[in-house]
Order: sequence, then structure tokens, then C-alpha cells
Amino acid sequence: MVSKTPALALVLALACLGLIVLLSAPAARAACDDPPPPVRDIIADRFYVDTASSIADKAIIARNKTALATIDRTLITILAMEDRGFAGDRVSSACAARWLLNWAKGGAMLGHMSSQQAKVERKWRTAGMAVGYLKIRGSLEPADQATIDAWMNALGDHVVADQGWPARRNNHVYWAGFAAGAVGTATGAGRLLDYSRRAFDAGMSDIRPDGTLPLELARRQKALDYTNHALAPLVMAAELAALRGEDWYGHGDGAIHRLAARVLAGLRDPKGFAALAGEPSVDVPRGGLLGWLAFYRLRFPDRVDGAPAGVPSGPFHYPWLGGDLTLTANAWVKR
Repeated sequence: MVSKTPALALVLALACLGLIVLLSAPAARAACDDPPPPVRDIIADRFYVDTASSIADKAIIARNKTALATIDRTLITILAMEDRGFAGDRVSSACAARWLLNWAKGGAMLGHMSSQQAKVERKWRTAGMAVGYLKIRGSLEPADQATIDAWMNALGDHVVADQGWPARRNNHVYWAGFAAGAVGTATGAGRLLDYSRRAFDAGMSDIRPDGTLPLELARRQKALDYTNHALAPLVMAAELAALRGEDWYGHGDGAIHRLAARVLAGLRDPKGFAALAGEPSVDVPRGGLLGWLAFYRLRFPDRVDGAPAGVPSGPFHYPWLGGDLTLTANAWVKR
């Protein structure tokens, strides 16, 4: 069972940090750069060009990257400040709060979405923004909390409405559940926490006895990459639940451990995973999207460290998962 102790310790730590930040807020504001103007609209196009969603058009990816550049620079900058604040830098924490407040008042990411892909891009960035906010929320004055909470809740509600409940679920539902759970954990919005729980439990029911997810396995050469892409938000949703004193790792008779074991086996033996997907080879996930390992290894070391070859140890950074995952895991997971 997951203990409530880490959640209580985190709350106390954030409360102490919040007092320090509030006492020094004027000096922090003086040292803080101005945030860019809030970006309300998102323009992005679907970049896969085959029915299996395995072949990407690089020109569309580049165009999307350009269109999302201001949002992404802002997200990465805010997360970096929040992580420094989480580590004790009160100036950075206060500056992150100022940037968040500016974007909240401007209704960032609440405008026109050009396509379904634009809605997906909002979902990923909402997840990362909410995890970062959770790290510093205790340092804000109540009025600023209320303003940012309202914006975050609006983003979470849009994520849930955008996602809906498709008849065939894949990683997008799990990401929507993680995003809703991140917002709900920060703001206390029960409707978003309920959706997160529903999405997580749906994910557990989607996992086969052999630890695979059928719709991710169908992604051909990207099958392992997308199975990991599905696992990351599920682990993060479970970690947010642990902060709230809930044990989601046991849901579905521990199905998430079968999925994690399958991804770990794929990292160690990509050819074996390729055989499951019916492909000559599969792309191997790298970098920050493996950041779920920062949490999972601390919580379940025996499930990760038996055969470490091929399994990276970090440090992990990924904006959609909330920034510095190694730092966050060490704070959230009871050692």
C-alpha cells in the first residue's frame, strides 16, 4: 500500500517554502523577467500520414513546432523556475508564480483550437503545467491561487471535453486522465479527479495478460515507443494519487506492473518486442519520456534493477510530465 506520509511531508515542505517566498516576494518580483504575452490559440496539424499512425511527415512536425514555440518556451521556462523553487530557490518560485498568474489572467490555451491535433497539444501541455504548479502552489497568496486555480480548472475541463470517451481507448485517454488528475490534485476539483480515476481504471482494463496494450502494439515500428508513451501518464496518475493518499498501483490486480514489465523487457530486448508487434524492428524510446522510471524505480526497485542493461537511470526531464522528474520523484516518493 502507498503511505500517506509522503503527501503530508510534501504539504508541510511546500507550506514552509510558501512562507519564505511570500516574505521575500517584492525582491523576487524585482529580479523576475516579464513573461511573454499569453498565447490563447493553438495551431497544429496531424503529422502521421498512414493508417497505423507510424509514419510521420517531418515538414508538418517542423511547422507545428514553430507554431507552438512560444507556448513551449514559456512552459519550459516556468517549469525550470518551479523546479528551482521546489529545490529551495524562493526567487525562482516567486517568478514562476508571476508568470503563471500572467498567463492565467490572459486565458492562455483557452482560445481557438485549429484541429484535433491542437487539442492534443493542449492536453500534453496542460499536464506539464499542472504538475509544475502543484510544486509551488503553496507559496502563492490565496487570491493568486484562486486566479490560477480557475484557469487550470478551465484547462482541465477542456481536456476532458476534448477527449470524450471513445469506444476504442489508446494513450490519449490516459494522457487526458493524467492531465485532469494533475489539475485536480492542485486545485481540488473533484470532477477532474473522478475523470482521472476513470481513465486510469480504463487503462488497467486495457492491459492484456502479457502486459501489452493492443492499440499501441498496432503502431508497427513505433509499438514500443507508444507503449511507453501510454505507460508514462499512467504511472504519473498513480503518483498523483499517492500524493492524495490513494494506492492506484493495486488497481486492476496490479495490471500496471505487467505493462511496466513489458516496457522494461522491450528496453532490454527490442527484438523481442518487435516480434510481439510483428515487425522486423521497433523504435526504442529514449530521453525524458522514460521519466516515469524515476518514480517507479524508487517505489519498486526490485521490479527495475534486476537486469539494468538497457534501462536508463536518468536524470530525467520532460515538460509534459512536469519538468525535472528526478527531483520530483525524490521529493514525492518515500525512500
